Amino acid sequence: MSMNEGIAVVTKVVASSVRRAPEPAAVLTREDLDAGPVSLDEIEPGLWLGNASAAADLGTLDRHTIRSILSVDSVPLPVHITDHPNLRVRHIQAADVPREDLIRHFEDSNRFIGDSLAEGRHVLVHCYFGVSRSATIVIAYLMHRYRLAYEAAFQRVKAKRRFVMPNPGFVNQLKLYARMAYRIDRSNERYKLFRLRLAGDNVRKAKRLPTECMDVVKADPGVTQESPEPYVYRCRKCRRVVASRSNLLLHKPKSAATVEESPAKIGREPEATLEEEGTGDEPVTEEPDDVMSAENAMATGGGGVNELAEKLRRSSISSEHSNRSSEKDTPMCKKIFFIEPLAWMTDIYRNTQGRLYCPKCTVKLGSFNWVMATKCPCGAEIFPAFYLVPSKTEYSTVVQNVQVTV
Repeated sequence: MSMNEGIAVVTKVVASSVRRAPEPAAVLTREDLDAGPVSLDEIEPGLWLGNASAAADLGTLDRHTIRSILSVDSVPLPVHITDHPNLRVRHIQAADVPREDLIRHFEDSNRFIGDSLAEGRHVLVHCYFGVSRSATIVIAYLMHRYRLAYEAAFQRVKAKRRFVMPNPGFVNQLKLYARMAYRIDRSNERYKLFRLRLAGDNVRKAKRLPTECMDVVKADPGVTQESPEPYVYRCRKCRRVVASRSNLLLHKPKSAATVEESPAKIGREPEATLEEEGTGDEPVTEEPDDVMSAENAMATGGGGVNELAEKLRRSSISSEHSNRSSEKDTPMCKKIFFIEPLAWMTDIYRNTQGRLYCPKCTVKLGSFNWVMATKCPCGAEIFPAFYLVPSKTEYSTVVQNVQVTV
């Protein structure tokens, strides 16, 4: 080997042994993007809807005396806007995808817009192009302020900014917002299903329930409470309470369900078929004979107890009708008890699907599936699904449960 060849080999070995410092990762900021020419329109006096270019241009903001900015985008505005002493800036991090949960921001965004306008501050609501996300926020504000249906509020915004178009997921959220009387009603069954589907999508990606979705798991109804619900479902073997009636997610048989009321099928995995075992025909609201006999037995002990039992029965029935008035004229399926996820279901936190066992006697009560739609024997599909088999549970009242401790 010549001297030059030896030097070349040594140089190559030394060079290969030197570790290069990793290049710093590019940080995405609004300065990296270009949303096109400035574009904004005044929807109502003082309320503007536009794109990111308008929100980042101080000259445009000064010209229209805009002093408050509500940014609905994946990244915040440039520092010269967010740190400006004369501007009030609020950022909602959101992507323009149908499954983005914008409805949870409606109350805060309505308050931000309303408070700014009340103080005489013009407001600009923007996203990247000012078409979908920011339009959804403005439509929600008009719906809340004027008690408008979605279509009426949409047309009012479109009359001022002709190319607004919320994506289909945002449209469904706005319609749900109107159905809940322009407030977030966490007891509303449609809202529960909406949150569950979002959680199911997240579980599919992360393979476990993320922290931000923990709110869909409700408290264990079997734990002692100050004001327990009058009607519950218990394990038929050990009588441990496993669900309250408010935890039920009622569904109509497939033949009776409308397109609007059936679960959205966008991006879902192939369906799973519900197990046929123990699909009893007892109605959800029918009281078994043992419950009736227990109440009658307590009634013989004195008029006060009898009166208490009757009040509990009436208040429960009244509550059921008021909370579920939209379903009272259409029979609900009674073959399976679909319920919300509950705290005693320990396996649901780390598994995407599995069986549900009684937390006391460990008998199998049903199953769950975060990532696939589950088909009820009636033909309806639920996604995600948590269900109890009727033959493994029994319907009970608080009167019967109290009898044990009296």
